[in-house]
Amino acid sequence: MNNNFNTIITVFVIWLSLYMSAQVELMVSGVFVLSLGLMHGSNDINLLEGNRQKYKQMNKWKLILSYVGFGAVIFLSVFYFRRIGMLFFLGFSSYHFGEQHLHHRLKELPRRGIHFVTYGLFIFLLIFATHAQEVTYLVIHMIGLDISGVPLVALTQIVFGVLLLMWLIDYRFFKKNILRELFYLLLFLVVFYNTDLYLAFAVYFVVWHAIPSIRDQILLQETLVNKATLVAYFKKSAIYWIISLVGVFALAQAFYVFGEQLLPVLFAASVAITFPHVYLIRKLLSVRAVQQKIIRDPKMRH
Repeated sequence: MNNNFNTIITVFVIWLSLYMSAQVELMVSGVFVLSLGLMHGSNDINLLEGNRQKYKQMNKWKLILSYVGFGAVIFLSVFYFRRIGMLFFLGFSSYHFGEQHLHHRLKELPRRGIHFVTYGLFIFLLIFATHAQEVTYLVIHMIGLDISGVPLVALTQIVFGVLLLMWLIDYRFFKKNILRELFYLLLFLVVFYNTDLYLAFAVYFVVWHAIPSIRDQILLQETLVNKATLVAYFKKSAIYWIISLVGVFALAQAFYVFGEQLLPVLFAASVAITFPHVYLIRKLLSVRAVQQKIIRDPKMRH
């Protein structure tokens, strides 16, 4: 589960896209998101349980109720304040995408949060700019805002310039890897440009975010990733993944009934799922970073 594997899968999808119809692309994106994409986010309760030293006073069900309650508050807030919710969603999701991709490289950088947000925002803008019509349609129906006049291409170019400048300023953390990162961004541009919106998002979300995230989640509780730890991860996640899957199919059936009027609900639900997950992963990665420092520096054990 390294970037070479991710690159091969992405190139394979680009090749397949030359022969796939829009309906097939939609089916493939659905399989991607509903399998590993959904599983990586539905494992939060297990992660909380595995790090319960911070929550000794809480049993499993209190953890679940607290997590669900937090999500419910976010859902109601975003549903009634959708435009503000969209800004927070982009900000938190951008941070989350950037953190997943760059946290290994920027462990010792105090301002790494700016890198995370800028990188993730560029990924979102790249998807938006290559699918402007579809994104405009979704945003209108989700939050009632027409963004057809927003210069998405120009914004993407500006954020790319800022991103590249930050990489050069913090060159000691990237060094020759800047060329590799630029190759990945070019690869994303090609796959986004040649696939529809849903498959474009699914490729990045699953191949470049969910799969590396699963690896990191395993390493938060195990010393290495192998067949045994992968099987254990999938077994522990199965029940929460199935519950999440049932919820997704229930929403899909509701969409057949309510149509586009359901999009604001789906948007609020997506944000409600995203916020607790982003917060949890950020906290756990911080704990992991401290643990690794202690391992490298025995003096910190005292």
